[in-house]
This record gives sequence, structure tokens and C-alpha cells, in this order.
Amino acid sequence: MQKIGEIIIKIHYLQNDSQVEPGKIDIWAARKGHTLTSTKVYEKCDFPPLDEIDFLIILGGRMGAYEEETFSWLNLEKQFIREAVENNKFVLGICLGAQLIADALGGKVFPHKEKEVGWWPVVLNKGAEDIELTYGLSEKFTALQFHGDTFDLPEEAILLASSKACRNQLFVYKERVIGMQFHPEFTNEQIDKTLKTYEIGEGEFVQKPENIVNQFAQLRESTDMLFKLLDNIEDKFNKRILFNKR
Repeated sequence: MQKIGEIIIKIHYLQNDSQVEPGKIDIWAARKGHTLTSTKVYEKCDFPPLDEIDFLIILGGRMGAYEEETFSWLNLEKQFIREAVENNKFVLGICLGAQLIADALGGKVFPHKEKEVGWWPVVLNKGAEDIELTYGLSEKFTALQFHGDTFDLPEEAILLASSKACRNQLFVYKERVIGMQFHPEFTNEQIDKTLKTYEIGEGEFVQKPENIVNQFAQLRESTDMLFKLLDNIEDKFNKRILFNKR
């Protein structure tokens, strides 16, 4: 609930897949009283003017960031992400969203040697505790993974966390852009729908569906991680606004 005098953040998210919705992000924004708007890029790339948004979120999807010939909107989306970064917006990319940020900033996205699906430990790297956007995160947490691609870090990006299967799990760029390979935003209902919609395959780092859905302890841990990260972004945004008013 927004209180009188508190700053409202204008959040806009890019949805790449009809099956991949903002989930817990919607819950956090509603609790905080921030606005939440969207562009469904798979229908139309009708992006808002950048001066109408404060915080851009790019969600996941079944496509690869490099599949522009099949998914024609990807080039336009990457250009919009690049412009948002250049215009000093806060930006968060989740799974495909992180890969699109990496691509937009000069990194390369490609199929990983391992699929990573299910609940897997992610460990913060040394120095991550010194990054303002990741203050208060656990040194090790269990994250939900649904990906077969990975990426090279853009120049100037700082790697914050890794898993056994995939090195680039969490990165920050210029203290206001975050990419995360995992899915802390998924609700249990989203997980169930994803498992019923997509074939997850097999592999060393692919868990069985019954070990992925209804994992409520991991869901709570994932929610805490996401909300702490969003709170940190909110705090940093508020500091920027208050500083500019001086």
C-alpha cells in the first residue's frame, strides 16, 4: 500500500511468451503501490516512451535470444533494452531477459552444453556483498532453473553468482542493470503450467517434474530472494530521486 509522500516507481515489463507472466513481481508491485504496465512483444512491439518508465523488466520465454529469424521482434526488443540502459533506467532481465540484456550490451548468447531445469543451488561470488543491489542476499540459495542457453558477460558487467551447471547466473552492469538466469518470479501455478506445456528433456541437471512442482520451502526462499532484490532496487531508485531534488 502506497503511503502519502512515498515515491511511485513506474515499472514496465516486456513479455516474450504468453506462458511466462510476471508472477510474484505483480504481487510485490501491488504491495508497494508501484505501477506495472506491459508490452507483449510477441503480439506487437509497441514500446512506451522511455520517459514514461523508471524500471524495465524483461521476462523469459521459450525462444533463444539469437533466434531473430524465427521471432522477428527480438532485434527491436534488444534495441529498446539498449536504449533503456543508455537512458539510465533500472533494468532487470530474467532468464531469456538476462540473455537479451547480455546480447544488447555486446555479449554472445548460445546453447549451453547442459540443460539446467529444476531447483539448484546458486552461490554468490566473493565481493557480491559489496554491490548495493545485492545487499542482504544469502550467500547460497536454491533457485528455479528452466534454461538450455547461456551467454558471455558484456564488457564491464560484474558476475555475482554461479551454479554448478552454469557459471553466469547473476550479473550487474553499471550498478542499475541486473541479469539473472533463474526464475524467482515463478509461482507454483506457473511452474505447474510450464511443466505441462513444455518438454523439459533429460540430463544431469534436469530434475523430474515431481521434484520441481509443489516445492514450497524452495518457493518461499525464492520469493524472499526476489523481494529483497526488488527492495534494493527500490531503495536505490529512491536515493536517486532524493539526491536529484537537492
